[in-house]
Amino acid sequence: MKKRDILRLAVVTVGLFLSGGCSDFLEEESQDEVIPKTVTDFSELLMGSGYPSTAYYPGSILAQLDDDKMLDRDGENVLGSTGAEEWFPAFTWQPDLYRRDEGTPLASTEYYMWYERIKGCNAVLDYIDDAIGTQSEREQVKAEALALRAYYYFWLVNLYGEPYNYNKEALGVPLKLTSTVQEEVGGVRNTVKEVYEQILKDLDASAKLFEKYNVVIGNYRMNLPAVKILLSRVYLYMEEWQNAVNAANDAIELGRGLTDLTLVDENVNYCMNSYDVNETVCIFGARIDNYSMAYVVSSDLLKLFNSKDRRIGIYIIAQYSGGGDFTGWLINKNAAAGEPGQCLRLAEAYLNRAEAYSRLTGKQSDALADLNTLRKHRIMDYRDVSIADPTALLDTIRKERRLELCYEGHRWFDLRRYGMPEITHIYQESTTSPAMVYTLKEKDPMYTLPLPSSVMDKNKELVQNASDKEPLRVGVSM
Repeated sequence: MKKRDILRLAVVTVGLFLSGGCSDFLEEESQDEVIPKTVTDFSELLMGSGYPSTAYYPGSILAQLDDDKMLDRDGENVLGSTGAEEWFPAFTWQPDLYRRDEGTPLASTEYYMWYERIKGCNAVLDYIDDAIGTQSEREQVKAEALALRAYYYFWLVNLYGEPYNYNKEALGVPLKLTSTVQEEVGGVRNTVKEVYEQILKDLDASAKLFEKYNVVIGNYRMNLPAVKILLSRVYLYMEEWQNAVNAANDAIELGRGLTDLTLVDENVNYCMNSYDVNETVCIFGARIDNYSMAYVVSSDLLKLFNSKDRRIGIYIIAQYSGGGDFTGWLINKNAAAGEPGQCLRLAEAYLNRAEAYSRLTGKQSDALADLNTLRKHRIMDYRDVSIADPTALLDTIRKERRLELCYEGHRWFDLRRYGMPEITHIYQESTTSPAMVYTLKEKDPMYTLPLPSSVMDKNKELVQNASDKEPLRVGVSM
């Protein structure tokens, strides 16, 4: 198929994307549509088929894998409910989570949905240099597309490839850098290292383009501070500490400062995914935290919050019945009415920098300064702490990261790079069945998800992950 035909196919699907529908770049449709020619055309194409959908976010699976969620065994009509059963395979780390429903179409897998967005980015990148418009307009759209493609590959390689700091030579995911159908359905898996190198290449290219122009925050588009936050994250995962510090420095300098949550009215429903919030630099996509009310905030996470921590009441809020009785905790993260569900915030840049500083010789005081700065903006009547032991300092920063970035898609990936520790989940099928403990062992193969069977069927060149051959997980009665 010619590349121009691919572009026409991408255009056909934009209306579906904008309405929350699902498209399939693998099947050519014969339709007479106007091919994008102007920068405005390509900008609209990118918004429709390149930016994350606001209807469903493929990364929602992460909310069930980590230790920040638990089954609400005390909730009414939860045990045995469709919502509980739907997420059981992910919640208990079953190796056949993608094989349980053989009728699940390719387009419904996280793997495909990420590549679908990459396809939209590639369609723009293939032609934007020839689009009608000014150079600055072309470069702005190109910078956005490069940043988005890097972001999606970051998700893919951390879902389906081993952690970079554990085995960067392991198989990652195929790199598809053009919009041709041949590349969409074929291709072998690149290594984790090769995927990370492409992510850095795209982010660096995006940053260089954005740096030519004024920073724009507030238009639901990627921008320079967002790219710098992503760069600091990627370097952190690669354990390139000084590069992580440098990128975080840039993000913080370009941003509008941290938001002081201690000044927020306790009676106001306050969400961070608003451009009225100083530290928020980019808002996009659908919420990740809770597609099933059967799973709630874990007691393990709740007990880590200080009693004066304003993130309780903002990130996580108490629910009460009509009679005033406490009924549980509700995740309130990045979910303001009418807004896309996720955001990139300067708080991450501070945490990325703090962790990187803690790993650099002679920089522990800088790491501590970042930790105390963030906490001052989160905890009432906070007093700076002093931590002399490097190991204790790193552990404290990681704890703070868990508290601050909960339900934003970080925790599972962080657990992977922390050495893949053992974690447990409790699941109960019904009110009359016993509660069962499921264990994800240290360095468990399921820390790297198996590739969906429908993807393997479509691309015969792919090699499956070892996790696919794991025995089914069996719970142990409490």
